[in-house]
Amino acid sequence: MKHLIFLIIGNLMNFQRLNIFLFLIFSINFLSASSFSDERLQRITAMLDDLVEEKQFPGFVTIITKDGKPILKVVNGYKDIDKKIPMKEDALFRIYSMSKPITGVALMILVDRGLIKLSDPISKFIPEFKNTKVVNEAGDFFNLDRPVTVLDAATHTSGLIYAWLPTETIANDIYEEKNLHPYYYLDLEVTADQTDFSIPPGKPFSNICEFAQELASAPLVHQPGEKWTYGVGMDLLGCIIEKVSGMTFGNFMQENIFDPLGMKDTSFAVPESEINRFTSMYTHKGASVGDIQREFNDEIFPDDLILMDSYEESPYLKMNKVEDGGSGLISTAEDYLKFGQMLNDRGSFGGKTILSEEAFSMLSESYMENFGLLGVVSLGMGQAICMAKITNPAFSQFYQSEGSLSWGGAASTIFWADPVEDIVLVHMTQVLGHPVDLRADLDRLTYSSKN
Repeated sequence: MKHLIFLIIGNLMNFQRLNIFLFLIFSINFLSASSFSDERLQRITAMLDDLVEEKQFPGFVTIITKDGKPILKVVNGYKDIDKKIPMKEDALFRIYSMSKPITGVALMILVDRGLIKLSDPISKFIPEFKNTKVVNEAGDFFNLDRPVTVLDAATHTSGLIYAWLPTETIANDIYEEKNLHPYYYLDLEVTADQTDFSIPPGKPFSNICEFAQELASAPLVHQPGEKWTYGVGMDLLGCIIEKVSGMTFGNFMQENIFDPLGMKDTSFAVPESEINRFTSMYTHKGASVGDIQREFNDEIFPDDLILMDSYEESPYLKMNKVEDGGSGLISTAEDYLKFGQMLNDRGSFGGKTILSEEAFSMLSESYMENFGLLGVVSLGMGQAICMAKITNPAFSQFYQSEGSLSWGGAASTIFWADPVEDIVLVHMTQVLGHPVDLRADLDRLTYSSKN
């Protein structure tokens, strides 16, 4: 950058009027970027390069923007390790639970139009939920104290669960029996010598509403609104959106979110023409999901990374029947950066309004403070609609500003949008249940790079 400034100053001597204009343009860009140290940002690059070199991750696409402009791009490693295919910036990733924030925005679009209220009972749209019960640890069933609401489903307070997370109730067994799983569900309980990790074809239902109706027959693990329990509640929102809008969930998001934001590569399936951009997914020997700890035979699996889903044979290559807003989307870093910037701009992007100010305020409100997963309480954080919010930076483990929104995905993907600093980070990779969570390191290294 110093050489650039000297060059411009030198040109001023010969082409004063033109180059004063150019100097001002470059100065504006320089001042915007200069709030961060390029040298310190490179610590992120070094950390991610080391993790690939140590074969802890296959590769990364990690991009950080400030004021809508990139201040760091890391593209390293491989999209497929065995085939030695290099990672590229436009690679397609399974974003799993990073689908949830997008689903939350889709929901709030209909709230914005006055077609849904957050206080509406789920049974208004899915009548089967009128008969849903609660089960306790002793296996006793009880009637609901009040109906499950749309807000409950959108904030993990409904009492619905993920079967692979421990609850100490028979609800987990019932979910397993009914196959009430995320669409691209992996049977994670493998034996020491297992070599077949193929992903089953998905939920055995014809559409998301059929899944939602079956889900109503499974018990809740606590009364609605009583506490925070991570689960499939946000999957239900796709059914509600379909019934209210009269469109398929995917088409609704395409028309109202993806097209306006220019998210051209985000969908529920990988188009045949884009297979070569799709990444393979791995798991790590040290990974655990919920209360499941895998064990692997070192002779069969000498490396830490184990292929789970090849980019050439994945079920994501087939158009699915169940459009799962809780975990079913694929996307790119570039697409998700646009989504994150829209959040920083309070519902607008590129001159287009996705949500009104009122609807965005409802989306980003904290509805439950200090929620926690697997007994780990997230101090200083609240549960907004389908994503987390920094509510008290003094107590948070992160350096993000108050009001920052974030979430992650099961394959180790991460995003956050900090509206105060106007920073968006999108971190893409493909390792299911990795024992190392890079969220805190990325956060610390990003904010400690400020000048």
